[in-house]
Amino acid sequence: MRRILLAAAAVLAITGCENSSNTSITRTNANGVDTLYSKSTVVDGVARFECIASSSGQCHYLVLAPGCSTDAACATPPLRHFAVAVGRSEQVSGLPRDFRQCVSDVQKEQCHRD
Repeated sequence: MRRILLAAAAVLAITGCENSSNTSITRTNANGVDTLYSKSTVVDGVARFECIASSSGQCHYLVLAPGCSTDAACATPPLRHFAVAVGRSEQVSGLPRDFRQCVSDVQKEQCHRD
């Protein structure tokens, strides 16, 4: 009986060790051709920004504080802004939990549309 309890505890401990993750995909196209295709994944606090396609050759990212919205101007400046070439990715750690992000094929100062 003791072995069964130990085995059950081990199984529960292993299943409880699942990584937390969140994935966001942004994809736009014109006439059937991708003008922007980006994949952002956060696993256990480490974000990976991958530029799959962009009409400009680069995906331009803005990383915003958790309280900011991608739909409106934010009083807080972006936490980070960077570009990633098509076919490349960038890994970023130390971002706040629930940060916001947007991506474009051109460099922007804010996520929202003017």
